[in-house]
Amino acid sequence: MSNTVPGLGSLESEVMGVLWAAGRPMSVREVVEALADREPAYTTISTVLENLRRKEWADRERTGRLWFYRALRDRASHAADRMQGALDDSGDPQVALLRFVDRMDPQNLDVLRELLADIPRHEDSP
Repeated sequence: MSNTVPGLGSLESEVMGVLWAAGRPMSVREVVEALADREPAYTTISTVLENLRRKEWADRERTGRLWFYRALRDRASHAADRMQGALDDSGDPQVALLRFVDRMDPQNLDVLRELLADIPRHEDSP
């Protein structure tokens, strides 16, 4: 399974992974250091972070002379958006949900049951 975030390139996806893992604003230098195995250039990561900001995946704040970047939403919210998009694109959300649930591992299925049990049912209005 790919770690690439839909709508983003591989390096953009890796940078988002770094921002999500950090859970705090990061300078360009800190992101470069977190991606040391790739040996990216400072200017490359600076450009990627600006592209992520332009695409509204990240935001920045200036502290002194440095810009610090942070993810605009967490990884779980992004995953929920992707799941909703998949349902919207499925043509038949009920069948898509059924197939999704059929493929879930037992632990996630138990979590889903617990979450659904906590949601009040909405009775059909006449």
